[in-house]
This record gives sequence, structure tokens and C-alpha cells, in this order.
Amino acid sequence: MPDLAVGGGHDILVAAVDWGGTWIRVAAVSGGRIVRKDRRAKPPSLSEQYGTVAEMVLRTTAHLARPPAAVGVGLAGVVQEGIVGTAVNLGFTDGTDVAAALRPHLPLPTYLLNDAQATALGVAARWPHGTTAVLTMGTGIGGAVIRDGSLDTGLGGAGDFGHMVIDVDGPRCPCGGTGCVEALVSGRGLAETANTLAEDGLSPLLAARAYSGRVLHAGDLQDAAENGDGRAAGVLDRSAVALSAGLRTIVATHDPQRIVLAGATLAPDTYFGRAVRTHWDRTRPRWARTELHHVGDDEDAALLGAASHARDRFTAARSGS
Repeated sequence: MPDLAVGGGHDILVAAVDWGGTWIRVAAVSGGRIVRKDRRAKPPSLSEQYGTVAEMVLRTTAHLARPPAAVGVGLAGVVQEGIVGTAVNLGFTDGTDVAAALRPHLPLPTYLLNDAQATALGVAARWPHGTTAVLTMGTGIGGAVIRDGSLDTGLGGAGDFGHMVIDVDGPRCPCGGTGCVEALVSGRGLAETANTLAEDGLSPLLAARAYSGRVLHAGDLQDAAENGDGRAAGVLDRSAVALSAGLRTIVATHDPQRIVLAGATLAPDTYFGRAVRTHWDRTRPRWARTELHHVGDDEDAALLGAASHARDRFTAARSGS
């Protein structure tokens, strides 16, 4: 497996936080490598989360040769210029300066980014040169654009590929738009479809799994398609068409050297992964030289990306650039 070390020549010690809807994960990172890490369940209240993040950072970096210079926080929400616009799963519902809120608990320079951007930075370290677009597929669709190792963020939200509009008459999206990629294909949507096919008795395999008490997800839909279930295959094929249209938009707007598809659902040995690549080969622009790559789930990628972001921002602030 390729080395995921980020910026291997830099030995500034930084703390990294992956602040998700279920878990809070923290690491101490030096020279682009994780030297210590911890994980805890996310407490329910926002005030408790602030305290937990700060306590975990201090505990994880205690007794090391030196204190951390800065903290990078990858957060599951909309982040623009350090302000969290919304992160419903964490309890943020309006513009919040999270770094300022953490400061009484954690008096260190703190730099925020979206969790998908953090993951993308960690993933893209395998390709340090040129332009890399990373599309992440988990519960939703996210991503980022990285140019020569640095995020291209715009005002903060650039690379939010789940909200590219590919069907103006499509279904309503929680973002307020219609026909977004995420409204047409996502891990959440595929899981919902799997459960619907099971409940309606339209897929014997899925119905049997649901009857046994199993909570169905996108992987079950893929299993059904692999076993000859025409309805499951049809859903995945239509979703692959939608995602391929999104890939065309990425190429048209960024013309990257590569698009990296991140997540187990998009693996090339799955039904959906093969379908995406088949439709991409059929519909890609004739002039496009963009390559498709895949990386599997890697929980450390978000921590390494958040650390890289904090290190770069801290270094730039210190140099006055």
C-alpha cells in the first residue's frame, strides 16, 4: 500500500482532529506520520464536544518531546473561511467560529476544514504533483480539489461534489437544490433503496436479509445485483449513470490529471464500481486525459489531511505569507 505520510520532510508536531457524527478521533502527527492517537464516542451536547476535543488533544500530545504547534480539525459540516455554517449531526445550526469557541479550552492556533477535504488531502498525498480531484462516497458525496499538495478551497466549500446539479428536474436535495449528485446517488440513498426493495418483496435476497433483522446498506444492494437481481442492478446502473455525469462536470471544470474515487462502494471489484467505470468509458469527453483511481476506506486519511492543513496554515502564518 502506498505511504500516506503527508509532507514527509516537515517535522512540525501538530494535533489532528476528525470530528464526526459518531466518533471524535485525535492524533499527534510529526513528519507526516501519526505518532499517537485516540478515539472516543461523540458526546451528545455541543459543550461536551468542545471539552472532549480539547481534553483529547492535550492528553494525546502530553509527554511528547514538544507540544503541538497547531491543531487541524476536520469537521463533518460546511466550513467556510474557518466558520462552520452548519453541521447538523454535531449540533451546529448557524455560523460558528469553532476555533474561537475552542480557545478557552485549547489555547493553540486551530485551523478548520470540512472532513471530506481532510480525507481528500490525506488520500491525495499519494499523488503530490499536479491536480487531483478526490470524490468521497460514504453516507453522502463529498470531495476536494488538490493542486500540488494544497487544497483549492475557494471560500471554503470548493470540491463539494455531492451538490453538482446533473438533473434540473431531479429530486429535491437537503441543500435546497434539485437534481444534485447526492440526491441521486449516495450511500444513504442506496441503503434506503435496498430497504424499500426488501419491504416491498421485490428482491428475495434483500427481503431475506431484512427478515433476519439485518440493517441493509449499499453493500447488500450490490450483493443482490451480483446474484442476478435485475431490480438491484437497475438501481445501481442508473446511479452509475448519474455519478458518471458528475465526473464529466469535474473534468470540464478542473481537467485534473486524476480523479480518485474513495470509499468501499466505489471499488473496481464491486458491481457499482464496475458500472461507474463502464459508463465513464462510454461518456467521458473525447479530449479528456483524466485517469480514474480508487482508494479504499482509510480512517487515518482524515487525520493526516487535517494535520497537513494545520501544518501548512501555521507555517504560512509564521512566515507572513
